[in-house]
Amino acid sequence: MATDHPTSKILLIESCPGVVEVICTALAATTIEAFETECVFNIAAALERLRHNEISAILLNLALPDSQGIETFNKVFAAAPNTPILILAARPQEAVALQAVQRGAQDYLFPEHLDGYSLPRALRNAIERKAANDALFVEGERSLVTLNSIGDAVLCADIRDNVTYLNIVAERMTGWSQEEAKGLPLAEVFRIRVRLFCV
Repeated sequence: MATDHPTSKILLIESCPGVVEVICTALAATTIEAFETECVFNIAAALERLRHNEISAILLNLALPDSQGIETFNKVFAAAPNTPILILAARPQEAVALQAVQRGAQDYLFPEHLDGYSLPRALRNAIERKAANDALFVEGERSLVTLNSIGDAVLCADIRDNVTYLNIVAERMTGWSQEEAKGLPLAEVFRIRVRLFCV
């Protein structure tokens, strides 16, 4: 097995032994990278496990013996908001799985379609997407610090010319706070006075 990538620690939260076997077999079959899979069978054990050590990604079945439906996702997401979560869903659960994605899960997968190619690929994509989003967030925070420390006013607007950002200098110049101005038309927040001089 190639070890160019560090081992990714996967927490599998699944109560069906057949699905556990399929997933462990699929992850063991990959030759691209190493996965270390740990399995827990209920939400109580999952929440306890998430209190210790770092997990690279979570595979979560929403139908567990001690928790059902979207509440299962909510509990895991609250315990590990910075860890990518992939939902394991049977076809009848697809609507709930989609709801979990809308609330922050990376994606949902059908266990019957998982193999040694598709599952590692889905996990790798989720882990890389999370890392990229984290990097973008850090870069965005750095940009905000920079914009707030320069002496010029900076206003940003979306394609409809509604305000999306004002730095501190722009707040002082316009009299609008960023919270008040956000979403308002740029022309309403930033009124330009033009003086014409004739010679």
